[in-house]
Amino acid sequence: MALKADALLLLCGVALGLPAAAAAADGERYDPNARIATDPYHYDMAEVLRARGQFVAEPVQQPDLSQLDSLPLSARQSASQAPGVLPEGWVQIGEVVQRREVAEGRKQIDPEPLPAWEDIEGNQYPRKGTVFLNFNGGELRAGDDNSAENKSTLAKHDHKYPVFNGSEATALTLIQAVEQDLETLGVRVLYKSRPSKTVPYTMAMVGGSWTDTNIGDPAGGVAPGTDCEDRDQRNVVYAFDSSSATISQEVAHAWGLDHTLGSDRIMSYQAGNNKHFGDNCQALCEEQCQGPGTIGCRLVHEKYCGVGSEQQNDLAELNKIFGTPEPDTEPPTVNIAAPEGDMIELEVGSDVNVKADIHDNYGGVGWKLTVTKDGEVIHDLVDYEKRGGWVFSNLPAGTYTVVLEAEDHANHVVQDKLTILVKSADAEPTESGSADDSGSADDSGSSDDTGGADDSGTTLPEDPTGKDGCECHSSNQGAGGALGLPLLGLWWLHRARRRRTA
Repeated sequence: MALKADALLLLCGVALGLPAAAAAADGERYDPNARIATDPYHYDMAEVLRARGQFVAEPVQQPDLSQLDSLPLSARQSASQAPGVLPEGWVQIGEVVQRREVAEGRKQIDPEPLPAWEDIEGNQYPRKGTVFLNFNGGELRAGDDNSAENKSTLAKHDHKYPVFNGSEATALTLIQAVEQDLETLGVRVLYKSRPSKTVPYTMAMVGGSWTDTNIGDPAGGVAPGTDCEDRDQRNVVYAFDSSSATISQEVAHAWGLDHTLGSDRIMSYQAGNNKHFGDNCQALCEEQCQGPGTIGCRLVHEKYCGVGSEQQNDLAELNKIFGTPEPDTEPPTVNIAAPEGDMIELEVGSDVNVKADIHDNYGGVGWKLTVTKDGEVIHDLVDYEKRGGWVFSNLPAGTYTVVLEAEDHANHVVQDKLTILVKSADAEPTESGSADDSGSADDSGSSDDTGGADDSGTTLPEDPTGKDGCECHSSNQGAGGALGLPLLGLWWLHRARRRRTA
């Protein structure tokens, strides 16, 4: 296989003296996928109303495998594409895509995330997981991975990814094999329906060609590397050949596994039958596969196989992330912790701070906030950054209904609801408890797959999809702990503490 010039320089550079990943020159460790937001989302509601619909997501497009037998071959293939160009800071070494600083041995991924990161609800281990196998293609956008929004580090921007070039029967055979590969883990495999945007999941694009991505050299499949222990949770990967082992390998790359040796191993390049994830410490394939010093999650592998072992235990790492496949029978609990009460009244131009209190017995839970004004949905965004706080300022007059909704990987959907009455200063006060609830959302627990938000630019003071969010963490590690912020500038008629599940 031909390697790009920068990949050759990396390989030669390591041989000429670049430090290996296990011994970065300054000893610095980092983790770009374990982000901790520090501020709430901020919205000027007058601006939101002027941007009608900009903060309301389109419905999730659902898959249809029957198209695989009805579409002509010409409709499944994209036009011939030129080799792509990876985003700044990423490099391809053979069939591996990595962050440049890791591939060059200048940095290494921290084997342990910060305790404050794991305290954020949804990040805990073990967590339940979901893999969505996408055989129907779709339009992808370039950017940091977000499977719910069709955003991918490896995507050609606004490129329509082609439909799988095979029959429905072939697709079902691949699906069954991937299910068998993952059957010992707490991971569900979906293909008939796409998950809502609320719950985190890994999406595998099955079919197409390497030229349908932005990599520059041929590959059987590709995934963004160095997301050790699946700290990101919303990756997009690609499998170009019709091999279930390729699909499972690329998914596992997104969860932090590197290449190993062994013809019976999913994580190996070597040909073989009946491949599986190994349950022992197996030799890593580094110099033979991609070049010295380029194992992205080396320090994590050493936790299970020993310092300097140069080995990886596939199932030990995957079991740490996802546990075992026992059913999840306990729904999350969700509460709008601030402001307290089912209804509050404010004057025109006031600000209100909404704070989430969410718990689940497993990691992997996700949540979104929906706001309606006088019955019209004006805000429907997934909290992808897990900030847990929203400041709505400069409120115009009207009746607002705020619905906080959480969802886990067992299709449990729970909600809590708050009504906000905003009136001018000279308006007659409303009797306590008699709020007009005409704009409220149904809190029966039904799932709405309209999910997350279009993250296009706005005129808001702060980008709601930026990294400057609230510091959200629980008082202890695991499923407990509130997500919260101080209460800002509001008053209310009554307080009624409540917690709802459905």
